[in-house]
Amino acid sequence: MGKSDPIIIPIYQKMLGSEKKYENVAFLGFSEHNNLTRSIKCKKSDFYDLSLGNWNINDLDWNIPYKYDLVVCTRCAYFAKDVTQFFKNIEKISNIDSDFLIDWGVGDHWRFENYKVGWVKNKEHEYAYNENNFLWSAVWHDEFLNHPEFLKFESWVKKFGYKSVKEALVEEVPELFNLDNLPKNITISAALISLWEESPQLYIILKGKFLDENISQ
Repeated sequence: MGKSDPIIIPIYQKMLGSEKKYENVAFLGFSEHNNLTRSIKCKKSDFYDLSLGNWNINDLDWNIPYKYDLVVCTRCAYFAKDVTQFFKNIEKISNIDSDFLIDWGVGDHWRFENYKVGWVKNKEHEYAYNENNFLWSAVWHDEFLNHPEFLKFESWVKKFGYKSVKEALVEEVPELFNLDNLPKNITISAALISLWEESPQLYIILKGKFLDENISQ
């Protein structure tokens, strides 16, 4: 986590609700506690991360033997190659009526010299941390087109020569997942936040719940 923490973390907290207490929480892509994880009230929490050797986002089966009341995966989901499988794995480790908090980032995260909305431009595929750690996916819904935070982000991005953020995402993101394709047993709400006019980023934050009548047992 970095300089956006003071802005982003309160949004995560607001979406979860400050008064709710969870029995157990899975933090995916976290190796230890930070300001976000400490703020979530729960009796038990487990950390799963590549650096810990107990979780790889692109494994077909995450091999997590427990079910959780809340699954948190922030600043990590864009490493997922197959978003459909990602949501299936979230469901597998979720209790009935459990919540999840996930975000996808769009923007110049890794500070390339030539601005990129996302992942592939001029036949170059961005990666984070090391060359085996690629950015693979983003999520989308056409309702975002009229969201004030998206409109602000797009106005910033146009300064770098992009005519349309949506067109750039379609062209550049290896998998752009449309939220209309989510399974019917998921309810979801989205928050968008744009940051850094000179190096624009857009966070698409999803808070969801699996409906009990269809959740996998």
